Amino acid sequence: MAWLEGSWRNTTKSMDFHENWKRLDDQHLSAESYVLIKNDTVFYERIILTKTAKGWDYTVSVRDQNKELPVTFASTLLSDDLLVFENAKHDFPNRIEYKKITEDSLIATIFGTQKGKPVSEVFPMKKMQP
Repeated sequence: MAWLEGSWRNTTKSMDFHENWKRLDDQHLSAESYVLIKNDTVFYERIILTKTAKGWDYTVSVRDQNKELPVTFASTLLSDDLLVFENAKHDFPNRIEYKKITEDSLIATIFGTQKGKPVSEVFPMKKMQP
């Protein structure tokens, strides 16, 4: 999971997406994820990865969503290049994936249901130099 650590970014013509991961200790990693549009933060979330007896929990709190209460996703797959977390009780997303492409490239994908239809969003990211 060490490959997740660092600052990741995806910049398009319409937005600038950032996700910054750091290891707190052997049991925890934390991240801040945010989207900027014209220098305005339009999305912000805090993520904590916690080691458990069964794997890792991915706990996220999103500004202006779910009363900012945390939602936890349990790991269902942990490999050298793929991390999968799921929470079947949550509508969207109910599955979160991080796939390592190269040392400085990953793809995060969220899956779920909106208005009764399956939906996914893909976030390709490049690692920023320290």
